[in-house]
Amino acid sequence: MKVVECMESNTFKSVAFGGFDKQDVIRYIERASLEHAEETRRLQEENVALSAQIRDLTAAKEALEAQVAELQAQAAESSALLGQVRQEADALSAEASTLRVGAMDAQTLAAELAVLRPEAEAYRQFRNRIGDIECEAQKRAAELESATNARLQAIMADFRAKYQSLASTFDVTASHVNNELRKIEVNLSQLPRALDQIGADLTALEKSFDKESK
Repeated sequence: MKVVECMESNTFKSVAFGGFDKQDVIRYIERASLEHAEETRRLQEENVALSAQIRDLTAAKEALEAQVAELQAQAAESSALLGQVRQEADALSAEASTLRVGAMDAQTLAAELAVLRPEAEAYRQFRNRIGDIECEAQKRAAELESATNARLQAIMADFRAKYQSLASTFDVTASHVNNELRKIEVNLSQLPRALDQIGADLTALEKSFDKESK
């Protein structure tokens, strides 16, 4: 349909021997091919976009179905829990009846509690004194630990100072000893040459003595 409209909207030049100009027809065909390719590309992109939308809608549908199934399971669980709560309510009602019967015993227990209250107060005061003693002991222990740590730090500082002084003295002494050893090593390396020279001098002296004796 679009091609027909394009053909109707285009005017081809006529040639001298009849028909249309070949170049006009070729240009029209090329333009129509490009338009067709562009339309095909646009339709393919729309198809891809629609496919993506379909996938998204399918995923959303599956998610909603999963939520519905979960809600149904929760509803069933709530129903079972409601039945359990009703059973517990009945049990509590029976227990309340039993407690009403035992309320009279509570009055007897209250009287006994009034008798035991002075003893409980004495025990509370005793516990308070024990607590004070424990706090004082903890305070003294903390002070002793702090004093001990301070003394240890002072001893460590004195030991570190003595160690540094000793290390410095050792470094100086070691350097001096190394220098002396190097001097001795140099002298020892020169000793064979000196001995050779002495031997040569002795030989020359012996020769001179031999000449004089002859």
